[in-house]
Amino acid sequence: MTSLRQETERKLELLDRYKALRLEELLAELRPRAEAERRRGRYPWKGEFRTREEIEELYRLRRRWDRRVLFDLLLLILICAGLFLAAPVLLRVLLPG
Repeated sequence: MTSLRQETERKLELLDRYKALRLEELLAELRPRAEAERRRGRYPWKGEFRTREEIEELYRLRRRWDRRVLFDLLLLILICAGLFLAAPVLLRVLLPG
């Protein structure tokens, strides 16, 4: 009689083998399409085939948005720090007594 651990390991091994077979089948299906697209000058990018110029433009756009998000985050941190440091003074001014 097999133990629960052995049975679990056996099932996980079967699942791993099944996953590997499915990935090999998928690769065999997609390889001819990828080679045909490459001959047309298109390359895979996030599940789609695009030209090299489109991919470079998307990377530039992403880099620009990354900088924008970092700038906005820095500005938000400075505003929060300013409010935190100014809170005691604001409370003394606004509250009587």
